[in-house]
Amino acid sequence: MTIETEQRSKKRVGFRILRRLLKSVVLLAVGLLLLAFAGVAVVWGHYWDFRVGDPTSESCASCHILDTYVNSLGDDTLLVQRHVQAGYGCVDCHERTLQDQIHETITYLQQDYQVPFMRAQYSMDTCFSCHEHVSYEQLAWRTMDLGVTDAQARGHAANPHQSPHYSDLECHSCHRMHRPSVLLCSECHAYQFRIPVISPQ
Repeated sequence: MTIETEQRSKKRVGFRILRRLLKSVVLLAVGLLLLAFAGVAVVWGHYWDFRVGDPTSESCASCHILDTYVNSLGDDTLLVQRHVQAGYGCVDCHERTLQDQIHETITYLQQDYQVPFMRAQYSMDTCFSCHEHVSYEQLAWRTMDLGVTDAQARGHAANPHQSPHYSDLECHSCHRMHRPSVLLCSECHAYQFRIPVISPQ
């Protein structure tokens, strides 16, 4: 065997070892990626029922941090119960994009959250997107004759949606979903407006 042949033979052996090493590295990388993907899929499936960008109310109910809010769905003294009975679920108001889902999953896994959550305050337009009132003016017109007066109103009928003090009250000023609603007027007046909730049977 000549020196040249011996060198070629060594090169071939070196190439074979290098090829096997590269194959091993590629297989290891693919295996790790598949393992990572499987891990993400398991976590995602556990928290979001494998739904991407369109979770359901059941997805919300699978998280123990949301127990208080999920339990409030069955409380007939809260407005959320009326929404549930009308067929609305969590994500009809609390829309969740893929970005939101990723952020909330990471926040949960890092235990970097505060309970109770900050109260969500949606704009009036959000409420009007489902409710039949086209505008605040129409809503005020519908509640102009509630027959409620008090001494401070000097005999005038009171309208909770046409306050002489505020011109830009948002629905959430009085109406709450997962906690009892409040009557802003009653901070100063003796009005007893009925905030609509489902009466206990």
